[in-house]
Amino acid sequence: MNESLITVRVPKELKKRMRESRINWSEELRRAIKAKLEADSKKTTEVELEMVLKSVKPGFSTLQAIKEARRHG
Repeated sequence: MNESLITVRVPKELKKRMRESRINWSEELRRAIKAKLEADSKKTTEVELEMVLKSVKPGFSTLQAIKEARRHG
């Protein structure tokens, strides 16, 4: 598999508790990172959409805009 290694520092007491558990920490961290990236991507998309919606002037016609775009190439 094509993977990269990352290192995370945690306090010694936390590391001890992690070792005592039966949790697959590598898998948990991969899932947490993926979820955070997806949430960040969604947030970015929402911000971009908000910017577009704020730029739309009252009375804007999507149909008219499409017709204009087709007319002008």
